[in-house]
Parts: sequence; structure tokens; C-alpha cells
Amino acid sequence: MSTRRKKVAGLMAGVALLGIGGITPANAGVTAEGQFESHISWWTAPTESRRWWDNNDTWDYTGIYFQGCRSDDDYRGYNYASLRLWKDISGAPDRSKGTRDNYCGWVDYGDPDDPGNYYFALADVGNGDYIDIDYVKVAW
Repeated sequence: MSTRRKKVAGLMAGVALLGIGGITPANAGVTAEGQFESHISWWTAPTESRRWWDNNDTWDYTGIYFQGCRSDDDYRGYNYASLRLWKDISGAPDRSKGTRDNYCGWVDYGDPDDPGNYYFALADVGNGDYIDIDYVKVAW
């Protein structure tokens, strides 16, 4: 699948999730290797997500979707959450797979290209110190 087609598929998945209130799979129209749904309760940097195994036997992008976003900044409100995708490396430093800002929607990180355990870590909050997200979907 071309890079352009993967980007379009990721964008369409995010739009579908926004339009239907989060009931459509994150990778609608794309055969995702895996996914999970959750929420975030008042995370501050550097809080980490749960780990998941990615075989990387498909060309699917890894992405994260947020819906119902709040921060502890009452005056300015939620702006973004800066999230870093990590590959867990046993007995060595974990490997960063990139940082993206989630403005309360869908964010793609590309295809990590190698099998392993992955997780997200909150690197920064746009406004305030904490984020609270009603609905989170991670797909790979």
C-alpha cells in the first residue's frame, strides 16, 4: 500500500470516528493488526500507556485517537497532548519511534517497521499539567 493511501486511510478513520462518536473501528477500511480502547484519567508527563505486541507483519500505521479531551487549565482548556511512541527494548534503553501532538483526534505515527512491544508516553501538555481523555483508541 502506498504511503499516500495509508495516510488517506488513517485520515478517513479519524473522520469516521469523529462523525459516529467512536463506534467505528479506528482503521475503518484497513485491515488492522490490533487495537484496544481505554481512557486517560488525569495523566501528567511522563505517564505511560499499557504495552502491546505488534508483529509488524502488515503495513498498518500505528495511531492513537482521542475524544472528550480536558486539561487542568480552566482558563485556556485542552490544547494538545504530546505523545511519544516507544518500542520496549529488554535490557537496553527503549527506542523512540517519534513524537506527535494529539489535538483531540486521530494521530498516525507511521509503520514502526519492526516487531516488538510498544507503548505511548505523555511527553508534554499544551495547556496545564494534566490531561483527562474520555475515550482513547490505539490501533496498529
